Amino acid sequence: MATYTGENGKVSVGADSAGQTTVAEVRSWTVEHTKDVIEDTVMSDAARTFKSGLHQFTGSMECIYDDTTAQLALGAFQPDTDTALRVEFYPNDGAGKKFAGNVIVTSVSRTASFDDLVTVTVNFQGTGPLNTDAFNT
Repeated sequence: MATYTGENGKVSVGADSAGQTTVAEVRSWTVEHTKDVIEDTVMSDAARTFKSGLHQFTGSMECIYDDTTAQLALGAFQPDTDTALRVEFYPNDGAGKKFAGNVIVTSVSRTASFDDLVTVTVNFQGTGPLNTDAFNT
């Protein structure tokens, strides 16, 4: 059984892997991958039955806020823009899986403390599949 450390992740602007620009330094992340179920029970059934439906993913990430990054200055983390964001989260440095996909930003929260960096928490909705491919760095 493999164990992982949560030390890697990046957020890029661009809908595909070519020509993406990294826009944030990620401090923490959460990705939830879910599947719909569709009930297909009929009156003569003795128990409820279901069919597998579509899957989706949602998540959040905490990043160090640095608006000198050109893409952040252009609103990459703004829910009122349609900037194409791609997230890639690596739960380990080395061989293993990565979780990647295109996302729509649904909300943003900025946090400041007198003794820490300003951070931004970004909540997102995946659009398309969540890729859980193996990677090698």
